[in-house]
Amino acid sequence: MDLFTQPHVLARNSDPETSLIAARDMELTALNLVLNNPGWTSAELEKRHGFERGQIGKRLSTLVNNGRVIRGDKRRCEITGKLAFTHYTKPHKPR
Repeated sequence: MDLFTQPHVLARNSDPETSLIAARDMELTALNLVLNNPGWTSAELEKRHGFERGQIGKRLSTLVNNGRVIRGDKRRCEITGKLAFTHYTKPHKPR
């Protein structure tokens, strides 16, 4: 298992158990943020909820790969000003 070549991997085999627990906690946090803020970009989720850039975004990738989160349309992010994907949980995806 390689964290860098397989981005859906939560932690390396060599990481302590606490790292895997922390990664799972962050994944659950990311899922809850999307559930409660559908249609936001990763930067919006991070900035508006006090996370550092990248903390939630990397967990969103795992959630997308696992089918728990869906990437929506791209729009201009209110934080970065760049085009970015929005995120939804399956029940909240717009039609």
